[in-house]
Amino acid sequence: MAKPTKTKVSRKDLADLNTAETFALAKQTYAKLLRYIKPYRGRFILGIFFNVLAGVSNGILMQGLNIVFEVVLAKNATEKDFEKMKSLKLGFSKLSFNPMEHVPPEWLGAWQAVLVGCLIVPLVFLLRGGLTYVANYLMMWVSNRILYDLRGDCYKALLAQSVGYYAKSKVGNLVQTVFNQARVAQQNLMTLSQDIVQRPVAILTLLVFCLTMNRDFTLYSLIVLPLCILPVMAIGKRVRKAGAQEELEAGQIMVQMNECFTGIRVVKSHAREEYEHKRFQESSGKMNRLIMRYGKAMELVGMSVEVVASLGVCVGLYYAWESKMGPTEFMMLVGGLTQMYPHAKALSRIQLVMQKTIVATSNIFDTMEQIPEILDKENAVVLKRTTGHLKFDNVSFAYKTGASSKKIAVSDITLDFEPGKFYALVGPSGAGKSTLFALIQRSYDVDTGSLCIDGHDVRDVTQKSLRTQIGVVSQESFLFNDSIRENIRYGRLEASEAEIMEAARKAHVHDFVQEKQEGYEFNVGDAGLNLSGGQRQRVTIARAILRNAPILLLDEATSALDAETERIIKEAVHTLTEGKTVIAIAHRLSTVQEADQIIVMENGMVVDKGTHQELLQTSPLYQKLYQLQFQESQISEETE
Repeated sequence: MAKPTKTKVSRKDLADLNTAETFALAKQTYAKLLRYIKPYRGRFILGIFFNVLAGVSNGILMQGLNIVFEVVLAKNATEKDFEKMKSLKLGFSKLSFNPMEHVPPEWLGAWQAVLVGCLIVPLVFLLRGGLTYVANYLMMWVSNRILYDLRGDCYKALLAQSVGYYAKSKVGNLVQTVFNQARVAQQNLMTLSQDIVQRPVAILTLLVFCLTMNRDFTLYSLIVLPLCILPVMAIGKRVRKAGAQEELEAGQIMVQMNECFTGIRVVKSHAREEYEHKRFQESSGKMNRLIMRYGKAMELVGMSVEVVASLGVCVGLYYAWESKMGPTEFMMLVGGLTQMYPHAKALSRIQLVMQKTIVATSNIFDTMEQIPEILDKENAVVLKRTTGHLKFDNVSFAYKTGASSKKIAVSDITLDFEPGKFYALVGPSGAGKSTLFALIQRSYDVDTGSLCIDGHDVRDVTQKSLRTQIGVVSQESFLFNDSIRENIRYGRLEASEAEIMEAARKAHVHDFVQEKQEGYEFNVGDAGLNLSGGQRQRVTIARAILRNAPILLLDEATSALDAETERIIKEAVHTLTEGKTVIAIAHRLSTVQEADQIIVMENGMVVDKGTHQELLQTSPLYQKLYQLQFQESQISEETE
């Protein structure tokens, strides 16, 4: 039984499992889900108790109806039925059966009993409905709390993952796991909990009722019950494949939607709306076909169970004819048996429901059990505010491109970034500049050497305290779909209104906010699309200013801005320089000519260091980069 021991089960794996392996795997995955019940076990146990009572109420309902029929239809009873009615001790013990008498003398005195008998009908239905309502409410409450906890834990586990994890994952699949697969797992945990308890109790109660009324009729009618298992076994594998493929297509649709909406500018600029719509419709259509296949299989199982059950009723009907059974007794027995089969049908679907949700459950826990690549040490130090002194000592790092393959990003880097100075990283694409930023933020750990902040190796301090020392202005200028104020506040959540306003003024955000009718409450839209590129950049700079971290990283901060905005950002950089370590990546050398030191990189190595004027004299690569940009600038001016 090696297959069920896997932590994560693919759709193909699930389709290949037999019934025994499926149940073994379900035992593993649902055991993990059951841990989420523990905080709410009081209500869960109470819910199970009311589920048991709801199951028992099915037998009470049939017994109540039997009493009603015996009382109300006593006038038309056979001698056998009349004796049963007398045994009920409802005031008819002195009656004698005489089919020649239309109405017994005592009959008029029994109207009160008849009225009570009639009232039993709504009372027993109210009892069963009330017990079912309470049971369902309690289970629904527990179910929603489990979903809340499950989604929260899954989301927290994803947030704890390193940047490298997201580089290898599709965002749409992650959203699908947190939102949809968590819901599927939670729903079916509660469904199974209810069905496994309530359904057998209901069947057992109804079976006792039927056996008490007429043992032989009941046994003859149930002789074909084992045949109900056959359609479940025959359709099980088909349901496994359809259900698993449906989950796969649901994830693919989420991926497509996320990519399309995130890259809407590319879609629009290439006029690919029809193409994206066609892709979506193809995936959606395929998923709909799979849903129908799964639904048909589920309904086919239900229909098969009912057909098999009807064969049992046929056998019982023949026995009733042979034994000269009365119509009242026959109808009560058939009613009890037919009440039993819906519960049997629900039980027959348990395996099929379980099969569909195993993939979702295993994916959730596989996500939650992923160990992040970057972890804090047990005795990690919490950094207080530092001076911003960064030091690389013979640092080398390579990205993992496969199970055993790596791509070297930086080699033998030794750099000393002193507080209060402005540094610039320049070089061709792929030189390793962004990798140094990632290492400073500890998105990855160095392979060899060490990276220290104020003498502390970054691997020896907590990630949270390290990153509070760093402010970042990225070329992506990502903003959340919220107000300008809240996007600035994201830099330091506890900041006061006055501090937010001051940061906005220093970053020249206040200038364009005055033009907005909503002011700082203006919603920037998804990814900040309601603002221009320069305005988005100013908001991210205001966020960095508010953060007031001792280290500031400018990642291509002026690469896509006009001259005016570039001037504004330069002013912001000057504002930030005092008492801080400022490190900037730039392809446009004009933005870093005033740097205290420019570091020239190529092929993951530092090839030159110095001021702008020094490098123009001593660095061939810097000279080449400068000449290329100078020529491009001249060509641009001539064409304007």
